[in-house]
Amino acid sequence: MTARRADAGDRLPALPWRLTGMVVRPTPTLTAAIAHGAWATVWLAGLLLWAGAAGALLSTPVGQQALVDERVRIVEAFGGEVDDATYEGWQAQPPVLTYLTSGGRVWLLPPVTLAVALGLLAAARRHGAPVSFRQVLAVVTHANVALVLQQLVATPLHYGRESLTGASNVAALVPMVEEGTALALWLGSIDLFGLWWLWLLAVGLGLVTARPSRGWFVRLVAAYFVLAAVAALVVGLTGGS
Repeated sequence: MTARRADAGDRLPALPWRLTGMVVRPTPTLTAAIAHGAWATVWLAGLLLWAGAAGALLSTPVGQQALVDERVRIVEAFGGEVDDATYEGWQAQPPVLTYLTSGGRVWLLPPVTLAVALGLLAAARRHGAPVSFRQVLAVVTHANVALVLQQLVATPLHYGRESLTGASNVAALVPMVEEGTALALWLGSIDLFGLWWLWLLAVGLGLVTARPSRGWFVRLVAAYFVLAAVAALVVGLTGGS
């Protein structure tokens, strides 16, 4: 079914209703957001919620040790070794950047959000859609609600498990994959919430291009898998630093 275009007459719901609407009624919520080009408040709210959850976790000894353990896991996944001096240095100064580059959190970083919006804008205009960058940014920032919800759900699990590895990533659901390998690291960067995020992006693209969302979803998943592999390689080569 072809998604309908946004109607400029659609009323823009208040911020709390848009946040919940992306979970229970994403299509009408995205339709209104696109029509009004609304992106700033939902983006800021999402980042603040994520920052609050991250700050609460990383301010604890459990969260800081989880950072060190995640950094070690990344290095060892690509055949590296961590000596005692390096390990002690990380314990003294936990590698916060590792948190941002693991568990799919990189997709929430503002530069990445802008890059995704530019990519979707190019894709939409390639199909002749008269869409503005502001409208596409509205799609991306509203779709990011799925990723923020992922972090809100994952944070208490990280604390309880004393680990930054996610329970909703593909690696956790494929037990035959050996832990600590590059394949496990790649599969660990593909999350079920991430696939939900891609579906929301596809719905938004369907609305602005009047093309089926399913086709956009297939393209986005293919691109996501490739980018996840590249991201896993970069993180592995740099040790998450």
